[in-house]
Amino acid sequence: MMEFISIPVTFGIGAYAFYKLVELFARKKERIMIIERLSQISSTNIENLDISRIFGEGKNFNNKFLSLRIGSLLMGLGFGLLVGIVIAYGMYGSSGSLSYETMQSMSVVYGASTLCFGGVGLLLGFIVESKMSKNK
Repeated sequence: MMEFISIPVTFGIGAYAFYKLVELFARKKERIMIIERLSQISSTNIENLDISRIFGEGKNFNNKFLSLRIGSLLMGLGFGLLVGIVIAYGMYGSSGSLSYETMQSMSVVYGASTLCFGGVGLLLGFIVESKMSKNK
């Protein structure tokens, strides 16, 4: 039904994995260089050195609106699928024997409405977030 999305999703996952792998090795080299620099400084007081500023304390998600964004995206995607089903059954009916071209056009309707309403959901989430930020 949504075969057209498999190639971009596969490419995106592969590109993300490659990026994370390169980032892993780059951070490892950076940390080794920092440790070497710290070992060269023997006369200074290292007890008061805050290394968490250099390396970070892990990935903290201090985004208050993350659940709003994810929720609006998922609601938009769900509404897009619902609209796609209504459009597809309205145009082609629910007959059991559909041609290949009809099935392809139905999958385009599903994909287009899902992506369109997912984007609308993200836009609505952004508008709500900006209004909530203005009120504070």
